[in-house]
Amino acid sequence: MKKILLASSLTLSSFIIATPVVAVEIDITPSGFVDFVWTLSDGTNAGKHGEEGQFVTSGELDVEAKLKEGITMRFDADINPSTGDGDSARLEQIFLKWDIDPKMSLMGGVFNNKLTFEREDSPDMYQITHGQLWDIWASSTAESGNTGNNLQGLEFNYQFDKVNLILGYLNDLNNTPDENSVEVAAEIEPAKDLDITLGLITQDQNLETIFDIFASYKMKKWLFAGEIIIADKLVDNGLMLMTNYQFNNKLSATARYDLVNYENTFLNDDTSSLTIAGLYSISKHLFANAEIRFNDDNNQAAANPGIPDIGEGDGTSARLELLAVF
Repeated sequence: MKKILLASSLTLSSFIIATPVVAVEIDITPSGFVDFVWTLSDGTNAGKHGEEGQFVTSGELDVEAKLKEGITMRFDADINPSTGDGDSARLEQIFLKWDIDPKMSLMGGVFNNKLTFEREDSPDMYQITHGQLWDIWASSTAESGNTGNNLQGLEFNYQFDKVNLILGYLNDLNNTPDENSVEVAAEIEPAKDLDITLGLITQDQNLETIFDIFASYKMKKWLFAGEIIIADKLVDNGLMLMTNYQFNNKLSATARYDLVNYENTFLNDDTSSLTIAGLYSISKHLFANAEIRFNDDNNQAAANPGIPDIGEGDGTSARLELLAVF
């Protein structure tokens, strides 16, 4: 953590007036990562998570600044190579947070969606690729000019004894003009090592209201997680089951199963995927990961206009990843 002192001085006309130094102490925490992935597949959907036999490099640079009076600012910039599609860099998150008191906070800006088990960034994941339930949210919550699972608006948090209440007033998830989305959620810790989150976000079009509930439980070297998602349109429901086993402080293995049921003329079949991953810590800052993913999807949703791009199509894919963090 770096501490930066900002000083100001004043010069008037031909006089140099020595004023008291105004020092503002800011705690600045930089962080980030570089993610390098190689993909093999037997013909999955247009290389959503990487083309056959090709390398994909991405990264992120994050800065968090904590000021006095409970004010925090956060900037997360996604970095893509110049040879990639779109801009070489874009903001994933940019928000300010005000801790009104130890139990209450208000956040405004663009920030990651909390209503799904999987996190946004590679260092926080138990596999290399996101699952289908993540894709459902990402297809609904990506801000214009932004990628990923993000919301824009105001979010209020109030911490009760074992429950964190979340209320949000957001831009419409589908960017419908003159419309807004409402978020109502709760993060619950009923017992040690057991976490439950449930909530919903409304929207005017697309999948309309989305409800999600997920839970995770830690038991010695095991982590178990499950998630259910229900939407008003297109996606009837989805299920995710995951387990991770920590062999030692360097090696762990993960299995994840996804199943999505659709209700749409173009999507007649359910889609499922089974993902097996191994995660190895080479050092404090470098990780080597491997993944194989078996996909059962005859819908090819990405080929149908207006249908969410969920999953990566039918077939099997394998990936190797080098991940450096600081």
